Amino acid sequence: AEALPEDNDTLCWWLAERQCDSGGLNGRSEKQADVCYSWWILSVLAILGRVDWISERKLASFILKCQDPDDGGVADRPDDMPDIYHTFFGLSGLSLLGLMPNEFRQIDPVYALPVDVVERLGLRGQMIHNNDGAELDERLARYSVLEH
Repeated sequence: AEALPEDNDTLCWWLAERQCDSGGLNGRSEKQADVCYSWWILSVLAILGRVDWISERKLASFILKCQDPDDGGVADRPDDMPDIYHTFFGLSGLSLLGLMPNEFRQIDPVYALPVDVVERLGLRGQMIHNNDGAELDERLARYSVLEH
């Protein structure tokens, strides 16, 4: 298997640039923010130890603005219709930000499953961690981490 580039900063820079003025994240340039990218972008930043490259406060605010105050659930963006897909990824994004109440289970950034489920099922993974000073997310400690 081919090793990851030693310098993940370019990838993390591109991911961090996905944060829009609204605080949400988009999937590519010139697109509107969408709650689902709170998972897709944030999980990679968490795995690479770069969550602090975005405004966590603004992202959390964006996700919370996408809630439906009457019927519940989370939409892709504020004032749209909520659905299970965006609700799941919105809550998962809040989990990765460490903003879910203690009674909620933490979400694993690799599998998008509760950490206790990943542990109970014995799901395995292997990561390459660059020795670049970036802190490894504590949820990744269960994986075989190869120093690069």
